[in-house]
Amino acid sequence: MAGTVEPQVPGRPRLGTWWRAALRFGNGVLGADRYERYLQYHRASGSGSEPMSEREFWRDYQDWQDAHPEGRCC
Repeated sequence: MAGTVEPQVPGRPRLGTWWRAALRFGNGVLGADRYERYLQYHRASGSGSEPMSEREFWRDYQDWQDAHPEGRCC
């Protein structure tokens, strides 16, 4: 129906905010946001070169981890 207004549900905005914060925290712990942080750093540093593609970034990161195993637990 035109003009129908969805009723306000108390707590819904808080739940959405909490869920986004939990996802952001989980991605940070797991490292899933590492490429996004790389892009932010690349933009902020003013580098004139193109940023690596996501595939290139993860390949480079994996190579770095293989070369520096002391920073990992496993």
